[in-house]
Amino acid sequence: MGTSYETILVAADLDAVVRAVTATGAEAVVVPVADRRVAVVPREGDYDVADVRPLAASVSGQLRCPVLVSEVSDSDLVVCLVYRDGHRVHRYVSKVQMTVEWFEDDDGRFRAELDGEVLPDGAPVPQGPAGADPAAFAVFAADVADPDRIGVALRGEADPEDLVFAERHHESIMRSLGLPTAALIVGYRHLAVDRFPGAMRITGRS
Repeated sequence: MGTSYETILVAADLDAVVRAVTATGAEAVVVPVADRRVAVVPREGDYDVADVRPLAASVSGQLRCPVLVSEVSDSDLVVCLVYRDGHRVHRYVSKVQMTVEWFEDDDGRFRAELDGEVLPDGAPVPQGPAGADPAAFAVFAADVADPDRIGVALRGEADPEDLVFAERHHESIMRSLGLPTAALIVGYRHLAVDRFPGAMRITGRS
């Protein structure tokens, strides 16, 4: 069984992020990772999965700041979503082929569906990353963003193992932003709060 986790990166001050997350009633650990860069690691719910998307939308809406969701699934897939003003504005997928759904049509043929659209019969299934736009991620960089470095990471070219292990791929993306990665590549259930200076555990709406 592979590695799975969900994390959030907020481009805002720690105190503001704590207030915004508390207002949602979510349980999470909040960790400062750089100047105005804060990791939010929500507690998992059913099936050990954290419902990060509504939380990210709420925090981005409250703070009017960019928020990055990262979802790593079973060491196979990285999905990153960028939110602004409460709305998703960008989607990155490390391996499009992993998101294809197959079904049998009325004629007994197996067809592929991608993002709600059925691919033409016999059409090749798209491969590799989608949404690998460095500009969408640059705002989360700890310092001056390096678009070339970010692009290499998004395409899985930083390390051959990035194409094999999704958690390694995700870590490369976070490193390309100049961020310390420890609090961004771990789920709530495995996060030791005392390892991170300034970390806070939020237990729900106060």
